[in-house]
Amino acid sequence: MTAHIEPAHVKRTAVDYSRAMAPSLPSFSSAKALRLGLLAAAVAGVICLLLATFATVIEIKVGTTTKVPDHDTHLSGWDRHGPALLVIALFAAAMIAGAARGARPAMAALVVLGVVALLIAIVGDVPDLNETGFVGQVYEDAAAGPKAGFYLETLGGVLLLASGGLMLALPAAGAPAPRVRERERAADAEA
Repeated sequence: MTAHIEPAHVKRTAVDYSRAMAPSLPSFSSAKALRLGLLAAAVAGVICLLLATFATVIEIKVGTTTKVPDHDTHLSGWDRHGPALLVIALFAAAMIAGAARGARPAMAALVVLGVVALLIAIVGDVPDLNETGFVGQVYEDAAAGPKAGFYLETLGGVLLLASGGLMLALPAAGAPAPRVRERERAADAEA
């Protein structure tokens, strides 16, 4: 028996898996960058809530002025809700530290804190945005409306809710990537 020897110019290739490649997953660096962006959004939400605590939420004007003797026409977040926004912001800051380490309960807490901040804005402030109260009873041309504090508390709630929810939707940090052998088996099955 003689062995068959192929000429050197003839090359054989292994099975070509390029046609049956599994979809690629985001690289670790892009997932990490997304997580850092979401953490930054959560920090921005905390800052918004801190600012909303002391910013004017509702302003009452009489004609073109906001100065009415013996009446406060600038209602801040503190005036409207006491320390509620401040407490939410501080608790959210602690949860951001936990979410940065990958703690899923901390991410869920950010969602809950965002919902609570939005409820404060929607249930606590929206019905009163155009209420002039006693000033409106005394002055016919009194008008009330939202100011920066209202928008800050709403934005802060949205940022906490969105960042916490999106972090929960991401795969856990350090989750194992699919094995190459499993991809090869799937490609073999398709061929």
